[in-house]
Amino acid sequence: MRKAAVELPVALALCALGVGGLIEASGYRGQSSYFPLAVLGFGTALAVVWAGQCSLALARGAHPRFEARAGDLARFGFVLLVIVLYTLAVAWAGFFTATLVMVPALAGVLGYRRWGIAILATLAFVTVLYGVFRLLLSIPLPREAMLGFIGG
Repeated sequence: MRKAAVELPVALALCALGVGGLIEASGYRGQSSYFPLAVLGFGTALAVVWAGQCSLALARGAHPRFEARAGDLARFGFVLLVIVLYTLAVAWAGFFTATLVMVPALAGVLGYRRWGIAILATLAFVTVLYGVFRLLLSIPLPREAMLGFIGG
């Protein structure tokens, strides 16, 4: 299977998602659009470069190939499933709770075996985010499962 033939549709899909995100973020009021526009603009630009590289490789007839093994495809499918479940879990249980469960679990499935570090890094990340939004910026956060356990 030619690598560029597989990567090009993915890069084009990311370009389309990026453009859609840019259109959405451009409708945000005031300064709330700056960060999403910057991140989406940068990501879309990278996807355009990636699509260009794939197109050039196909036009030149470059033939780097790769073989997808069944285990790799199963792992990829699992990652996609986790992304969908994570999105649903954020809506149901809240961002902090879903993140505390998903990140270490996904790291373990992908082969990371230092569970303690994965859990501590995730806990530190969630704590910093909570501190920034709740304590530093004084933004009220929606109710969620984890915060209910600690009285938040």
